[in-house]
Amino acid sequence: MNFLAHFYLAGGDEGLILGNFLADYVRGRKYEEYPEHVRRGILQHRGIDDFTDTHDTVDRTKSRLRPKYGKYSPVICDVFYDYVLGSNWKDYSDQDLSSFAQGIYEVLHDNSSLLPERAQMTLGFMSGKNWLYHYSSYYGIEKALQGLNRRASFDNDMHLAIHDLKEDGKSVELEFREFFPDLQAFAQSFKV
Repeated sequence: MNFLAHFYLAGGDEGLILGNFLADYVRGRKYEEYPEHVRRGILQHRGIDDFTDTHDTVDRTKSRLRPKYGKYSPVICDVFYDYVLGSNWKDYSDQDLSSFAQGIYEVLHDNSSLLPERAQMTLGFMSGKNWLYHYSSYYGIEKALQGLNRRASFDNDMHLAIHDLKEDGKSVELEFREFFPDLQAFAQSFKV
């Protein structure tokens, strides 16, 4: 899953929010250096990623992307799923998406002393461009895919995947809706 889903699955728990954000910047057992409530979030993030990567429904989405995007198909699938969550936000939350996003940015900024420099830079871009809110639109997804394309280690066409989302959006949405309740149940196990 991508940023929006990870933060949503944190359920408003500050430690889980922080840990879910930090997880991409903390390798191996380095997570043990953080306070316990943040460690839970890092482990939740890792668990969510593992659960998602091995789920049969998610594999259907990735398998349609794989011929064009190869090893980047899981990354694109994660971004597509954030789009489905964001564009159907009212089905999942009573809080509007803009307020939710601002609340996440506040938690992260208020705890920026815990963030490595690279994570602080990402947070600056994320909050400045309001990524979380814009994941609900094709525009936001296109920008996210362009950014991923630029940062990828190998040549790829991730920036073109917006066309796949537009053409195949109904299938992606159906698969997300089938998969997400399983992920929500799994994510609950990290809450105290």
